[in-house]
Amino acid sequence: MMLEWTDWLGYIASIVVAVSLTMTNIRRLRWINLLGAIAFTVYGFLLRIYPVLVVNGFIVGVDVYYLIRIVLTRDQFHLIPISWDTSIFLPRFIEYYIRDIRKHFPEVNMEELRRYRTIFITRNVVPVGLFIYEHLEGGIIRIHLDYEIPMYRDYESARYFFREFRGMMQEKEFHTYITYCSVPVHIRYLRRMKFTADPGESGRFVRKM
Repeated sequence: MMLEWTDWLGYIASIVVAVSLTMTNIRRLRWINLLGAIAFTVYGFLLRIYPVLVVNGFIVGVDVYYLIRIVLTRDQFHLIPISWDTSIFLPRFIEYYIRDIRKHFPEVNMEELRRYRTIFITRNVVPVGLFIYEHLEGGIIRIHLDYEIPMYRDYESARYFFREFRGMMQEKEFHTYITYCSVPVHIRYLRRMKFTADPGESGRFVRKM
């Protein structure tokens, strides 16, 4: 039995809505859910299934409302240096996100990270990113950990960091970031942040100032 195109529309709408519910980033969730709700609204209209039409029309309105709020709301970011020796929160943060951290940084040694400088990136007073680095000779910043929590993984915090880091730390002499990575999803992030693979060393990525 051949499926009508309206049946396919219903299946596609269902898949899109289901996919939206797997998103941890709220902006991405709203956009994908909006597409699914629009498809379901059209589906309900074409087949005159009015409960589907009304409910999903309402969902479209809700998604549009919150997306407009997201666009119009100006997030407040801050960079906060933090010490391993004095912070109670830092170990708890790492403990809570350790599985996700190891997923993106499987080779990182958490004990070794205590030797390096650490900065929290906050977004509307919420700690959303953790940046751990050392300042090498020759104007090089070696990044050991550049982690964002899943809910806020939309590149905005990272863009803010790379834009403001130099001025905050008053380290005017550095000119290059380097980091090492073998995890595809984090490599995609590095490329979005204008890092390029070092042809002379596998797994090494470089960003010039």
